[in-house]
Amino acid sequence: MKKRNIVKKYREFKEILELKHFYKNELFKIYFRHNSYGFTRVGLLLTKKNGNAVIRNKIKRQIRSIVDSIISYDIPEDIIIVVNMKYDVNEFSKNKEKLTLLFNTLLGELNEK
Repeated sequence: MKKRNIVKKYREFKEILELKHFYKNELFKIYFRHNSYGFTRVGLLLTKKNGNAVIRNKIKRQIRSIVDSIISYDIPEDIIIVVNMKYDVNEFSKNKEKLTLLFNTLLGELNEK
């Protein structure tokens, strides 16, 4: 994931979350909104409840890897991925499957527009 494809600013996170357009399953909640940049930007949201700093960084690395394999960055959307406490770092394939299903739902809905 390149730096230009990351949502970093608190104000942008807040705007996306306040729209309340989201899909969720037992591990993830994906908030989204249309942007004017012409490419996809992704942000990750974790809390201390997910684990200590080492665990949270491992979760972020895993999710970035999954997102890079799932999406092409040509859709003009801002996406925030909120990770649930139930996320298990040792179950990478299961986590990838759940996030892929959620992204497929999101991309299917975006393609209908």
